[in-house]
Amino acid sequence: MSATTVGFQTAQYFTVAAMAAVVFDYCLTLPQEVQLIWGKKWNIIRVLFTLTRYATLMGTAMTTYSAVTDRFNYTSCATFDAVSYGSHLISIITAEGLLIFRTLAFWHQSKKLRVWLLVFATFCIAAAVGVSNVVLSFTVTNPPGVNSTNCVFENGGKGGAIQYGFLIIHELVLMILTIYKKFSFYKGTQGRLATILYHDGMIYMTCIIMASFANVLITLFVPVTYTDILDAPQLVIHGVLASRILFNLRHESHQSDSEIIDGIFPIANMHTPGGHSVVFVNTNPEIVEG
Repeated sequence: MSATTVGFQTAQYFTVAAMAAVVFDYCLTLPQEVQLIWGKKWNIIRVLFTLTRYATLMGTAMTTYSAVTDRFNYTSCATFDAVSYGSHLISIITAEGLLIFRTLAFWHQSKKLRVWLLVFATFCIAAAVGVSNVVLSFTVTNPPGVNSTNCVFENGGKGGAIQYGFLIIHELVLMILTIYKKFSFYKGTQGRLATILYHDGMIYMTCIIMASFANVLITLFVPVTYTDILDAPQLVIHGVLASRILFNLRHESHQSDSEIIDGIFPIANMHTPGGHSVVFVNTNPEIVEG
């Protein structure tokens, strides 16, 4: 078996495993979606969640199809690949949107930060897509002896590392903002929702950064036939963890998104004449020696 064949098969195995993982997670969390999401009013959070969840399923399914189907003799796969690339892009952008709103909640809906984060996210998306010249996720570099039909399951090349690099930068900025706010303003607070929001966000961003960094290394330093190994798994990580952050918050609160945001954090830190600090956590005052 040639090295090229081994590379393609390894990428196929990882892709099928990612598909199995996202289907398993969907079946596992569908009752939560029905209970916590369905029937709620449509707002920006629900729109982002819906796009993230179902674009992830669609993108992973299309990736799996392209991985396990012999398409060498197809005349053209341009339309299929464009839809697949679009579903990947929508899934990742909307998942990052959910994470932006999570960060804004941690900053108590700062309007200045909201504008800055949206501008920064737009720059990262435009730069990543522009540098790669809107290359489809499954653009082909045809193996020797194969006719050019644009249907071989293979990544678009080393330019993918730049896309993952911008994703890492975006995640690092959100992580730094979260850590800074945690230790500069919310240090010592005991609210359960605040703790869940912080811990879930840190786990999510760490997983994304690690997966993105691994993709950069694979894209730059391994043979081209291996470059799709983590393409589908990273998409699944984005969609699954972004959905679970919202599930965890709503499960703990059983409230609307605006009520969750209002109830997560201390309203103020006030000092009493006796030298005590009154910390309001989830609207319940708590006396802390200060």
